[in-house]
Amino acid sequence: MGATTAMMQAGRRCRHGAWSGACFAALLLAAGSARTAPLDLEDSTPRPIEVRFEISPADQPGRLDSAWSAPRLGVVEPSLNPDQVRIRIPAQEMEDHLTSAGTAVIPGTFSDFVWTIDRVSGHVVHAELAGRIHERLAIGLLVTRIAVEIRVDMSTERQGGFRTSRGMFGIETHDFCNAPDTLERCVPVETRRFDPTRGYVNAIGDIRAATPLAEVRAFSPLGEIRFSERAAEEIGSRTQTTREHDAVFSPAMVPDGGAERGG
Repeated sequence: MGATTAMMQAGRRCRHGAWSGACFAALLLAAGSARTAPLDLEDSTPRPIEVRFEISPADQPGRLDSAWSAPRLGVVEPSLNPDQVRIRIPAQEMEDHLTSAGTAVIPGTFSDFVWTIDRVSGHVVHAELAGRIHERLAIGLLVTRIAVEIRVDMSTERQGGFRTSRGMFGIETHDFCNAPDTLERCVPVETRRFDPTRGYVNAIGDIRAATPLAEVRAFSPLGEIRFSERAAEEIGSRTQTTREHDAVFSPAMVPDGGAERGG
């Protein structure tokens, strides 16, 4: 049902003096639908769009399509391949999102988060992000911070999942693994191609984190997104929600209070 049709039907239900609370609620819901619609992959016009991330709690990294972040700004840009759509989520938007999730972002170090989606199949060809974060390293009474280089690489054209284990200092981690792999106790996570009726997609991939001590490959919670058509000025404030504190990179190797939460 289109947004305009929904508003007309809600209006008809509220005619003849029957303006109850339910009628107003229906009209508000329909009005909200009129302002936002799933991303149209057939439209290659450069424009701002709305982006929302699924925010999974630390103990459920494979949970899908449940709670969503505050809206962030994305941009549809020209692609060299006419069969593909390029979406860029600006670096500042990503730093704001990760900070709201409890990640100790090093400001100014992140790249744009760039998505390439095939128009016909809906597959995410690749989605890439890089940056630096601070993690706390505690050894006995000694507590310090270290800079961690991270690189995210995801796609819907691959299989993968997570394996929960205990890393350094007994911290629970969610390592990326190739599914199906029973020897690795790999829990598969389903990829979902772009759904044009909802603007929903779930890409699978990893976060490679490099420190002077080690390099780890963690499961990435950043591949589940809803893309919507919405003017930049209509995208809501950047304030975080309580639920947003549940989502952050899978903890790589150090016991940071924020880093222990992860999707």
